[in-house]
Amino acid sequence: MREHLLGYLLGALEPAEREWIDARLADDAGLRYDLARLREKLEVLGDDDERAAFEPPAGLAGRTCNYVAARAAATSGRIGAPVSGWRVPDLLVGGGIFIAACMLLFPAIANSRFQARIVGCQDNLRSIGVALTQYADYHGGYFPLVPERGPLAAAGVYAPVLSHSRLLDDPAVFVCPASRLAEAHDGFCVPSLEELWQAAPQRLVVVHRKMGGSYGYTFGYLLGGQYLGHRNRGRSGFALMADSPDDPTGGASQNHDACGQNVLFEDAHVQFLKRSWLPQGDDHIYVNRVGCVGAGLGPDDSVIGRSSARPLVLPGWPAP
Repeated sequence: MREHLLGYLLGALEPAEREWIDARLADDAGLRYDLARLREKLEVLGDDDERAAFEPPAGLAGRTCNYVAARAAATSGRIGAPVSGWRVPDLLVGGGIFIAACMLLFPAIANSRFQARIVGCQDNLRSIGVALTQYADYHGGYFPLVPERGPLAAAGVYAPVLSHSRLLDDPAVFVCPASRLAEAHDGFCVPSLEELWQAAPQRLVVVHRKMGGSYGYTFGYLLGGQYLGHRNRGRSGFALMADSPDDPTGGASQNHDACGQNVLFEDAHVQFLKRSWLPQGDDHIYVNRVGCVGAGLGPDDSVIGRSSARPLVLPGWPAP
């Protein structure tokens, strides 16, 4: 403030700055006192005409520069010398501004990270969707069918099938960046179909739980007592894959902090849904029309099971 007062007395301020000083002086008696003292010190120097009548002593400029340089060197080497003009009120105000900025910035960063993971997950599902479409093109228009029984009878078999067909080579595509699997330190690899055929029963249970990554895949459907596979009809409302449900009963996915799930539709578009029901109608993507995890009841009943889920639960099989 003192430098502003000095500029005020010397007429070096902009009009807006002078108005601001005038307003402060009208309300602050202490500031008026500081102005009066500063004016007294300047009056000692006299006006411009008086200062012009005297010549400065010889060498004054040089001695002044040497003095300032010596003082600067002494101050810079002093331990604990103040390095700024910050006072306690300034620190409190600065701290408050910093805290307010953090309160605004950190949620924005968290939300940005959340959105980035949703986008990364959608990119994965689009890549898988392309591979599934190519598979259907090579197999009479049919998507991979989860078998009724045997070592391949689990929803996650879609990943080994696509890998075996050389339609997807990067295992990371099967891992949602917002899933617990993405945080695992042992990484993720897709088992081969040969491994599934040769695995012992207990080992097979473990492999089934992980082989589909962090995504769920649709079962076939029952019609007239037969279990059939879905044919690619490019339907925009048929859910083909999604973030994996969290439990065997078809609970919502936990991949995105339980805030929703990305869904890959048969026409290859991906959409983030906050609920487990499709936008049109009341079709739940994780259970069939009678509320069970398993094969759909008809060609339009899509049921997405997590990696270890089976289309038909048979006697003697351990729970998925």
